[in-house]
Amino acid sequence: MAEKLGPRVTVVVGKGKGGKTIHSFMLKRTADYYGFESLKLATKKNRLGRQVSFRGSQGAGSIMVPTSRTKKTKTGVITLYKAVPMPNGMNVPKIQEFLKKAKKNKPKHFRTVDGRTYPVDAK
Repeated sequence: MAEKLGPRVTVVVGKGKGGKTIHSFMLKRTADYYGFESLKLATKKNRLGRQVSFRGSQGAGSIMVPTSRTKKTKTGVITLYKAVPMPNGMNVPKIQEFLKKAKKNKPKHFRTVDGRTYPVDAK
């Protein structure tokens, strides 16, 4: 069994087709580290009218966002990363806009699922 990593929060990451909001269900400590605002009450009504917890949009994978910490090894210095889950419908420009909203520890770049690195402040 996998160990529990901690409490999770729902964060609005952008807008999808038709102006619907896209949510990400991430670790609370990751959202707090970058200063993302979490939703107060992440619930919605199901088809029967009952309130159910809202876990976020269906995921497409996690991007890796660098932290300010580094780790010294025999071969050099390694930058430590935090995984931020990204749902479907989030392309590179939308991810850049989302990461610009970080209130603390603003990242300069991020790494996608396929291993490519993109700058946050692309012009």
